[in-house]
Amino acid sequence: MLRKILFPTDFSEHSVKVKKELKKIAGYSKELILLNVLDNRLFPYTDSVEGIEIENLNLMETLTKAAESKLEKWKSEFEKAGFPKVRIVLLEGVPFDEILKIAEKKKVTSIFLGHQGSSAVERLLLGSTAEKVARKSKVPVVLIK
Repeated sequence: MLRKILFPTDFSEHSVKVKKELKKIAGYSKELILLNVLDNRLFPYTDSVEGIEIENLNLMETLTKAAESKLEKWKSEFEKAGFPKVRIVLLEGVPFDEILKIAEKKKVTSIFLGHQGSSAVERLLLGSTAEKVARKSKVPVVLIK
């Protein structure tokens, strides 16, 4: 179950808790895949923000660079904790869909994720990613509160 772990993160407080717990089991796993999905549902029909064109803001580029930086930092932490192989995957899409696709594509043996992520408003509007992943996953899902 712990041979190849997928850890989808949104860098929230709940993801930090998962990171802490995963570090405790570093010696029992051969590979950890860190995944961040930039949720493209948050900006679907907006082409301006109070008169400023989104193209000029390069919003996705900014979000991507921030996520890459955090993923690299977390990768380093996991390597220091003892994970023999840590990979990074950064995608844009619907988080629960992308998590399930990567889990199947990379043939992971388990998925570890925070029970709740991001904000209450996002959970209300978009539903719980953790709940959807847990219901639809073909591999064991460990939810950490």
